[in-house]
Amino acid sequence: MMCCSILAVFFAAASTVDAIERDLAGRDAAIDAEWRAVASKSAFETKRDEFKRDFRRAVGFDGIIRTPLGARTVETKGYGAFRVEKVLIEGAPGAFIPLLVFLPDPVRFSPPYAGFVFIPGHSDNGKAAQSYLRTCELAARNGLASVIYDPLGQGERSQGAGLKNVQEHVRIGEYATLLGETTATYMVRDASRVLDYLAERPDVDNERLGVCGQSGGGTICAFVMVAEDRIKASVPTCYLSSVREHLLACGPQDAEQNFFGGWRWGFNHASLVLSAGCPVLINASVNDFFQIEGSRSTCRLVKEVAVKVGLPDGWYGLAENPGPHSMSKTHRERAVRFLLKHLNGSDMDVAETETTDFSAADSVVTPDGEVSHLPGFRSVYDEIADKFASRGVCAEQAAKNAARLVLAELSCGDCGDVVATMRGNVENGNRTVLRIGAAAAHGEVSAVLFAEGPRYSMLQKRKGKLSCYERRKDDEVVAVDLYMAGRSLVALRAAELLTLAAELKRRTGRTPEIVAAGRFAIAVKFAVAADPDAFAAVRFEAEPMSFLESVKARRDLPFAVSGAIFSGKGE
Repeated sequence: MMCCSILAVFFAAASTVDAIERDLAGRDAAIDAEWRAVASKSAFETKRDEFKRDFRRAVGFDGIIRTPLGARTVETKGYGAFRVEKVLIEGAPGAFIPLLVFLPDPVRFSPPYAGFVFIPGHSDNGKAAQSYLRTCELAARNGLASVIYDPLGQGERSQGAGLKNVQEHVRIGEYATLLGETTATYMVRDASRVLDYLAERPDVDNERLGVCGQSGGGTICAFVMVAEDRIKASVPTCYLSSVREHLLACGPQDAEQNFFGGWRWGFNHASLVLSAGCPVLINASVNDFFQIEGSRSTCRLVKEVAVKVGLPDGWYGLAENPGPHSMSKTHRERAVRFLLKHLNGSDMDVAETETTDFSAADSVVTPDGEVSHLPGFRSVYDEIADKFASRGVCAEQAAKNAARLVLAELSCGDCGDVVATMRGNVENGNRTVLRIGAAAAHGEVSAVLFAEGPRYSMLQKRKGKLSCYERRKDDEVVAVDLYMAGRSLVALRAAELLTLAAELKRRTGRTPEIVAAGRFAIAVKFAVAADPDAFAAVRFEAEPMSFLESVKARRDLPFAVSGAIFSGKGE
């Protein structure tokens, strides 16, 4: 069970989103302070290796099964100063990944080439975005090989839920968390398998590999540089700032960025840079919603640590562009220059003087632009559904695994506020029926649980882009904030239900009954698993479909409903 003294930090004034996020911001600053306190190279290496181990566990990196890639080249096209191969691989059986491989002119540059993986940001057309293609083009014109691919839910990789881009990532994350995974589990696997492909090419030097990505691709780039020992240089663009700056400005972000209680094992942006084991350029935009002050403070910190522990001069750097969030021309030039320096040993100016206007057809690898139409295709939802079935993932198992979280909320939190929300007649000697999630009938009692209606508030005005969770206009932003804090909104609500049960029994002398409608059935199951004697009878109305049925249907399953924690048999 989590230590009460640690949890107490998160329960202070927990009635607002602001309070939860300020507490998380304070923990992020404390992680920075821990790095700043590192006094020797050996202490640094120990801390770095511990974080790398914990991070790999969090994203499931060591569990990647490296099945045959089955690479097949679909088409090769020359563009004068470079050529592009269209390639299709399978990151896992049926998980098709379309690639574009940019290769230098072999007359000017002799293979084997240093190479890097470019990871696109959240563009609906994925690898087809012009700024991403031009990054790879610029690299090829200067002697570097690169491969760019479509991340999940982007470009040619729709997964069958009728979603694109961030919304697909959020939907995947809703289910992945029930396995103790995240969306990043599958996105890091993709990037690592693409790196496998690049390293296997005879015209690429597998000792000189790097990674670059922008925005959401910058996120996965930063994750891959920690997980992968093969990476020798990394340029995350428009992502690295600081968790606290970004959280307070924009709220909790896409599912792949969030880890359950990540602060406990030191997850923050400085940790990513310092644990990469390779040179890192923080490519940042001054007018980005990823806050530039966070990028600057993180860069100052990692440079300070680098000097203290004897890392090479120039190991870490910050390149600022005055513009908005984008893979700008300046970003492209700085990224390629940095990769050339650390992969090729060539410290030279790089200028983008020629560009190609790529057509939509230039980026399409599959016959009709959709991997889901290929024979043998298996979506990430199919993969998760198989895991649900084999591991017994269901609401009842979630409730058992969450019992410790419910009890922690009861012992360390202040659940008493819910009592003041009770409405209805309570008489001594009469058993009370507590109804949750629907209007109370005559003689029944109702209550408002945490983050419902008037019990949800956010005082601060965001200065950055709104979180995708806040735009859903429900209690999801609260649920994700609590998830990042190592808590569960459903567990908190379950603790409130137990508090109500105790209060009703105190007033009436009899154990109450409970009726739960819809999404609140899960919270009641959490409560009963933590205290089977709390209610004399339990009834459900319009109970949600099972987690397995839901993922098979690719339906929305918010964190505020599922509990967002591991739900299989045995932890």
